[in-house]
Amino acid sequence: MDKAAKKVRTESSSDSGILEECKKEVTCDLCDRINWTTPSKGVQTTPPPRTVAIVVDVVQNRGAIRIFQKESGEYVDGVGTEEEGFRIIIPWRDTWRFRASGVVEVGYIIAKDAD
Repeated sequence: MDKAAKKVRTESSSDSGILEECKKEVTCDLCDRINWTTPSKGVQTTPPPRTVAIVVDVVQNRGAIRIFQKESGEYVDGVGTEEEGFRIIIPWRDTWRFRASGVVEVGYIIAKDAD
């Protein structure tokens, strides 16, 4: 059972810079873009299939996310005010889901098909 998520702070403001940081943390040579979204507040969210990492934008600190185990609902970790001023890369596990509080942008880094 995961007790905490790995969190990597990045100050990069460009998607290409964030992807380069992500490639250092996650084995993904097939990741070439970030799909940004603003999740609905309080709604349990599961990232798309093949998500290798999420990026939480707390540069403006308008919100937070909390990560939970899908099966048990057990709290894993979160990103909030303590990370203000950064974008946080979290290598993702498909056994997790998250819930947003406030207004926060989340980017999905998805492995594309090798075809």
